[in-house]
Order: sequence, then structure tokens, then C-alpha cells
Amino acid sequence: MSLLRRSRTRLNIAKIGQRPTLTKSTSHSGLTKKLTRPLPMIDPNERHYESLAYRPGNIPEQASLRTEPYHSCSARLPWGKTQQTTSMKLLEESTPEKMRIWEQVAKEKEKNKTAGTDMPALHQEVELHNKCDHEHFRFAPLPRWSRFWLISLQLGKGGFIVLSPFIVLAHLSLISVSHKPWQAVTVDLLLGAYPLYLGSPLLLWLIGHVVIYHFPLVWLRPPKGPLWELNRRTGLVTIFDYKRHRKEGVIDEFVAPFYEFDAYMTTTHNHYGPTYGLLLQHRYEDRKISFHMLMNADDFQQRPCALWDFLQNYMDTSGPIPDIPLFEPYRH
Repeated sequence: MSLLRRSRTRLNIAKIGQRPTLTKSTSHSGLTKKLTRPLPMIDPNERHYESLAYRPGNIPEQASLRTEPYHSCSARLPWGKTQQTTSMKLLEESTPEKMRIWEQVAKEKEKNKTAGTDMPALHQEVELHNKCDHEHFRFAPLPRWSRFWLISLQLGKGGFIVLSPFIVLAHLSLISVSHKPWQAVTVDLLLGAYPLYLGSPLLLWLIGHVVIYHFPLVWLRPPKGPLWELNRRTGLVTIFDYKRHRKEGVIDEFVAPFYEFDAYMTTTHNHYGPTYGLLLQHRYEDRKISFHMLMNADDFQQRPCALWDFLQNYMDTSGPIPDIPLFEPYRH
């Protein structure tokens, strides 16, 4: 098995009034050095952000736009004048209740380690590559096999819950209008409609629940790696490309400052009307980040705008990190 290599496209120089040149290397040993002039980070530990860290009032002069928008049905979102907003998914994953559960689990685990009774889970060592803290916002989707089981569980559960009241109402309606005895109508439905409309999602829900909660080795597979990363400390955005990963064992990385990316609200039309999503596109190269896996596209225009405000606030080192429960452990 060949060793995994990385090919990184990144900045060589970044001077005010000049467009940074791009260089390529095939291993970490060939990477160009970053600027070393640090700018202070506002925190009690007196750590320092790097020179390309994003600050709205300290952005170098930019060259004109060289790449076309993602597609015609997209609107460029403005920079600045942000509000303290975020995506619903980040809030749902970091509610105070869930954070208290995580804290309790961590305490129990530490207690068991001290007592020598800690039994690590079979899937505990699986590297998921996701990270969202005060310095890194990194996203890696699960493989298709893992997503298949998660979607099956949600579809089965959702289908059973949604269809149950309709089937019961239909059952009562048929009893009221049928000339057959209610016992006969009930038997017919139990042999026909109930297995078809409720049995199928219930079986899917049951199988998904058993596999996910009792057989993690069957469904949980580690992703190849992250798709993208926003680094608050360095001010850089990294896009990972896996086109050469299978044949050559190489993960290509495109690295550029956050201020070189523009946000677009994309519009997709279907039978139910338009849906809106968020896309970050590099201003000079054909590189982009789609947030459709982080935020499902829907008919609310406010959600892509809220996520764009959150990303700006997260990367803005002239102020504190966004005020959401997820970042509470990193506040001092």
C-alpha cells in the first residue's frame, strides 16, 4: 500500500496591492513558508493569529473578479454588516441539553479511566475528520454506506410517524361508511393497508435502529478526509480534492485567504418552487465550497444569509468567536 501524500496549492506571497502567486508541491517538505509577521489575537492567553488572519479593516487590495459565478441562478451576498446569526444545524447540535450530556459523558469517561474500568467503544478510534472549535471549522461527510443507514433510519421513523394518524383516520372512516361489520373491515385493513403503509416504514425503522445502535461496525465507516476547512487562526480556507486519491494516494489541497472567497446564494427550481443554498467561490480560481451537506437547501432565503454572516463572524479575528453554545468551552 502506497503512503498517502498531499499536493498543496497555496500562497507564496501576499503583499498589499499584489495578487499572491500560487505554487504547487507534492509533499509537505516542499511547502512554501507562510508570512511570519504575527498580529495579536484578542484573548487572555496572549496567543497570536497569523498574518493572513481575516480582519474586515485589514484586507489587502484585491484584483478584479476573474471567475464567473457558479451559475446564472445565483446572487452574490455582500460582505460586512453582519448579524449574530448561525445555521439551525449548528444550534441543534450544540443545545445546552446536549452539551450537558457530553460534559457528563466526558466526566464519566475520565472517572472510569482513573479507576481503570474504562472500556472503549469499538468505534471510538474511528477518525471522522470533523472539527468545529475556536480555531478550526472542518467538515467531512460520512461515506455513502454510512449515510444510507442513517437515512434509512430517519425515513422509516418519519414515515411511520407521519402515516400513522392518516391510516387510523382512514380506518375509522371506512368503518363508518362500510356495510361490513367493523371486525371485517379491521381484518381487511390489517391484512392489506397496515402492512403496506405502516409495516414497511416500521420495518425500516427497526432494522436501522438495530444496526446503528447495536452494530456500529456494520454501518460506521471513516470518511476519506475533510472536504473543506476554515481556519480562524491562519485566516486560510482549504479545499480538499480526492480525484487522485484512489489511484495515486494523493489528496490535493487548494489553500487561499478567506477574503478571496465570495458568497453566493444559489437558487434551484423544482416542482415545489425555488430552494436556496450557500456557495463560497474563489475569486480568481475555479474552486468552490458548497454547503448543501451542512445546510439543506429549502425555500427560506434567510438561512444562506445567516450562515454567511456566521462564517464572517467566525473568521473575523478583530472580535470574539460567535456567541453560540458550541464555543462555550473555548471562552475564557
